[in-house]
Amino acid sequence: MKNLKYIFGIAAIAVLASCEKETGNDVLSTGGTKEQVQSGLGGSMSQFTIIGDYLYTIDYKTLNVFHLADPSNPVLLESIAMGVGMETIFHNDNVLYIGAQDGVHIYSITNPRNPIEESDFDHVTSCDPVVANGDIAIATLRGGTQCGGSLTELDIIDVSDLKNPELIFTTELTNPYGLGFSNQNPNLVYVCDGYAGLKAYDISDVTNPELVMELADVEAVDVIAHSDQLILLTKGGVYQYNASDPLNLTQLSLIPVQ
Repeated sequence: MKNLKYIFGIAAIAVLASCEKETGNDVLSTGGTKEQVQSGLGGSMSQFTIIGDYLYTIDYKTLNVFHLADPSNPVLLESIAMGVGMETIFHNDNVLYIGAQDGVHIYSITNPRNPIEESDFDHVTSCDPVVANGDIAIATLRGGTQCGGSLTELDIIDVSDLKNPELIFTTELTNPYGLGFSNQNPNLVYVCDGYAGLKAYDISDVTNPELVMELADVEAVDVIAHSDQLILLTKGGVYQYNASDPLNLTQLSLIPVQ
């Protein structure tokens, strides 16, 4: 899985860089200027994110904060011990959502140099990527793996009060991995359900989401929505889709993975 994450990251950077060149904007790669350091864009299974001049990374038990004022010489500002089992990191609206084997850890970065823990949303032990959009966070739980546990499900969490996250809805999945919100429709979330394919849920009613799309011929692992495109990591390779119509994806390319 680590190799797949790495390949997905490289492919996503390449595609996004290509998209930005078409609009005349530069994308930070390595050794860029301060003006080039902008917010990062990654999948739900990413272990790092760039927000302005700051890079946030997680390893198995630590949240690290780096300053990127000089991108060629990042400075470690803070290392925060978090216990064990940290897996993924996602940013939304000055909040970091850290998916862990025991739950979702929520940190405010109103002061970007000093993340402050707001709360934890606990669940049974499992692998747990998480994304957020406004007052809603969504996590997938995958049991029967090295993470432990047996539940395989999608959880929708109310995070309107960061100090008191509440579970709104749960539905069973087959083999869930990453997930991501549509760029075209904020009420649409794509869910990678492993060998059960890519699925899309309409969460206009968060208490009763509706399954509105299934792409069954891929073994879906993670997804990034960018502009009118969708990048999908699968066990067979990295797909790029035109997602201007978010429920009718049109394949643009495929980078095979052996």
